Amino acid sequence: MPENKYRADVVIVGAGPAGSTAAALLAQRGWDVLMVDRAEFPRDKTCGDGLTPRAVAVLDRLGVLPALTSNGYQRINGALTVAPNGAVFHVRFGDLGLGLPDYGLVVPRFELDDRLRRHAMALGARFVAGLHVTGPLRQGDRVTGVEGQAGGQAVRVEAPLTIVATGASIGLLRPFGVLSQMPPTVNAIRGYFTGVPDLSDEFEFYFDRELTAGYGWIFPLADGRANVGLALFNWHRRDNREANTRRLLADFMARHPRLAAASPDGPVKGYPLRTDFPRYRSAGRGYLLTGEALGLVHPITGEGIDLAMESAEVAAAAADAALRSQDPGKEGPACYSRALAAAYGRFFRAVHVVERIATQPRALNRLLRKAPQHPYLARTLAGINLGVVSPWAAFYPRTWWEMFT
Repeated sequence: MPENKYRADVVIVGAGPAGSTAAALLAQRGWDVLMVDRAEFPRDKTCGDGLTPRAVAVLDRLGVLPALTSNGYQRINGALTVAPNGAVFHVRFGDLGLGLPDYGLVVPRFELDDRLRRHAMALGARFVAGLHVTGPLRQGDRVTGVEGQAGGQAVRVEAPLTIVATGASIGLLRPFGVLSQMPPTVNAIRGYFTGVPDLSDEFEFYFDRELTAGYGWIFPLADGRANVGLALFNWHRRDNREANTRRLLADFMARHPRLAAASPDGPVKGYPLRTDFPRYRSAGRGYLLTGEALGLVHPITGEGIDLAMESAEVAAAAADAALRSQDPGKEGPACYSRALAAAYGRFFRAVHVVERIATQPRALNRLLRKAPQHPYLARTLAGINLGVVSPWAAFYPRTWWEMFT
């Protein structure tokens, strides 16, 4: 039975990639970090399991990458994208010259999240499982920790700074006063399947004609299974939140010759993806939000692990500076908001414009047909999807010239 009161320099709510990354970096800097989660670990997390080259770069900075690569997880050297009309675009990460590692990985979240959590603990972070945080502790307008329930007992955690890393759920954001209702989300669904032939070393994306506003994916795992799923964009005229995603996934697999005979290995699960950054507050007096709790998920690709870990690096730097200041509750949020705006604001404002244009079937058909013919166009398209080329590049004269010549 856990004690009913804790103290720490920083309390981090959520032990996913964002929370564990922030915990590891702050513990490494010598701070007393308490990470809490309502789940017992290891635990499954519904996700595509893909780690982009950008995510691999963060894992390398954290010092976790050697353990992952030596464990034999699936190495991904490129991506295959198929347009609604069947046009095919292959890209090899090592050919792009974008300053990133030349590969990605596929690591089930059951294993990735627990490895990151244990890495944070090895650096000195404490962890309490089974704690359902229900809201913040406050002194006036300042958050001074969190409270919740564990094992039938009320629990209080007092800390000068709180980092909220709870993913897409807004249950805790309501009492923090950040969100009152769930914003529009990308709806996703995935399952693990065996018997998928011809798995390669690529992420595979299929903009199926029948999906209209979304795509299917096939991500290979090292043990011969595949993570297969769908993502449905939130801007289409249909209400995707009410779409029968299970039926859509079954129909997609039935249409796909490589998936028609695949066998499920476990349940198929749906989940939301919040892509609403920077529309809501990222911090307040005494607290910071990070990862998908901020809506930091790429609106086109649905990738959020790389952004979760990167934003946690930003949060850890801001928290460290704040804790060294005279007023951590005030200095941390201001510094963090500025850093987030500099790192992601321009990209997300642009990608929210581009996504509706670039993911229309006619645009995709032309883009994916022309990209293999033009290295600049191929690099621009891949760079936008990896989050390292400005989406405004989609409107540059050279981009349009190569699309229509």
